[in-house]
Amino acid sequence: MSQTIADCKTRFEKYLNLNGALNDHVLFESNAFYILNDKKEKEFAVYANESKILADFFENSSVTEQLKLYKLKGLNKLSKKQLDSLVITMNDDSKLPKPNPSKPLYNIRIAIDPGHFSSNFEDSKVEGKYVKLVNEKARKKDTITLVEGQLTFLTAQVLKNMLEEQGAKVILSRNKENTTAFNQTYADWYKNRRNKVLDSLKQKKELDEDKYKILKQFPKEKLFWAFFRDYELMERVKKINGFYPHVSVIIHYNVDEKNSPWTTASNRNNSMCFISGAFGTKDLTRPSNKLHFLRLLLGKQVQQSETIGRLTMNSFEKNLKITRAKKTDTEYLAKNTLSTNYQGLFCRNLILTRCINSPLVYGESLYQDNAKECTMLSTCNYNDYGVKTSERVYLVAKSYYEAIMNYFKEPEVKISGR
Repeated sequence: MSQTIADCKTRFEKYLNLNGALNDHVLFESNAFYILNDKKEKEFAVYANESKILADFFENSSVTEQLKLYKLKGLNKLSKKQLDSLVITMNDDSKLPKPNPSKPLYNIRIAIDPGHFSSNFEDSKVEGKYVKLVNEKARKKDTITLVEGQLTFLTAQVLKNMLEEQGAKVILSRNKENTTAFNQTYADWYKNRRNKVLDSLKQKKELDEDKYKILKQFPKEKLFWAFFRDYELMERVKKINGFYPHVSVIIHYNVDEKNSPWTTASNRNNSMCFISGAFGTKDLTRPSNKLHFLRLLLGKQVQQSETIGRLTMNSFEKNLKITRAKKTDTEYLAKNTLSTNYQGLFCRNLILTRCINSPLVYGESLYQDNAKECTMLSTCNYNDYGVKTSERVYLVAKSYYEAIMNYFKEPEVKISGR
């Protein structure tokens, strides 16, 4: 894939620049582009002859190594010797293993993130990721409770088994029901690790004194929203990036935004997927976000994410028989996303879409509170791979599976290695 400055500018405008939000943060010239600081001064430069090697570097190095380069390089042009040294220091983890005719995914690394973590109604109240509704259109006064963290984990289990049958190496960002990425429940983390974590962050000066004191006093529910949610997501990122996946799948189930507080069933339903991109005005203030932005601007991951996203939307449509979301369907799609060439597939700057270093798809397969879906999801009529769940969950897992299988048949994926 070409890595000219013109290519980077096209990628910037199509996938990364949310409604012109970055116009004062990135400057393109004919033979270079620049990251600008808060004073709109040039802070970091990428010159045309550096772009290909820097693209590979940002996709095959740690954030620590990237930050070191960012500070040392600044506006300087890298010499041939310096460029050669970057090539030497990069790992080869992005390369695809040799094909195996009997196992199409042989040794291919796939990361799966089962969204949220609660698997029962009581624990899900902390996250607010459940629906408890009376679906009178199914059976009058039939109360149905669905917990998203349970649905995502069951989907991930089925998908993991499907992929491993084809030879893939698979990691889940959380390995047990009702547990976080820290391999324990949030209640246990709050009781046993909260103080140690906050004390450590204060000692490392990642928390200032005032915020530290406030967080220490927060009850469980308030601390979740003020701190733990994003902190736990970064633990998922750490696990996934340490696995060096060739592709990552982030599994979620959606609800009808206009049906809040989700106590009755909705007639609305659709599927959507997110990939990386759509950076907003404040998204280049933190050094780490600048590094993620550079990785996406320079490299091939956004386009490859678009490929796996397109294939996932095709599978959702085929298997689930649900319409694709339009940007006008929800407020968050209208405000926070960029449309791609494929209906239902959007660029969105979430923690996982920004920080995971691999091609990825973040799926929202269906509305849990839809009148038909809630009944089907609560019906346990599938039992395979040692997983008892609904056939609807199986079809969602099957959709991701088919998309992944087709993804590694794509010519550009085979050629580029990841």
